[in-house]
Amino acid sequence: MKPIYLHPLVSPLIVALLLTMSARTSAEGMYKHVDEQGRVTYSNTPIKGGKKVDLPPLSTLPTPKAAPKPTPQAEAVPDKESRHKTLQEQIAKTEKALEAAKAAAKEGAEKPEVFTHTKTVIGKDGKPKKVTETGRNVVAYEEKMKKLNDEVALHEKNLEKLKAELAGLDGKKPSDSKEEKK
Repeated sequence: MKPIYLHPLVSPLIVALLLTMSARTSAEGMYKHVDEQGRVTYSNTPIKGGKKVDLPPLSTLPTPKAAPKPTPQAEAVPDKESRHKTLQEQIAKTEKALEAAKAAAKEGAEKPEVFTHTKTVIGKDGKPKKVTETGRNVVAYEEKMKKLNDEVALHEKNLEKLKAELAGLDGKKPSDSKEEKK
């Protein structure tokens, strides 16, 4: 058997013809069929009991390019301003919480934990009497004060960190903000 030699332009023409034929068959239509169980079948060839689905034409326009991302310097300015405002709000809230914690600790120190115990005793006259004893519950008082003082220390620590972060945002050293306090 002899090999067949084609002109160099014939091969690209055959490929182009095949591509247009395949494009034409895909453009001919889509068919949708729903069976008794409600299952949906789509096909590009007619199906018995199927309906032709009208599809909008395919777009040949390229997708739009994404908007260029802003530079980090451009993003940093609004972020810095919003972060500055957020930090100031957090500092104000933390200062209020610190004052409330200090007030609770002061109130707790002024009100020691006491206990009362009522018991019945027989008096000198031989009759039973109810006697109430009052005392300080030192362990409960110390636990309460430790908890209140820990809360004060936590708010002070958080306030210090927030002020240091705000100072860093403003370009100051954290030691600068401590000097301003004095």
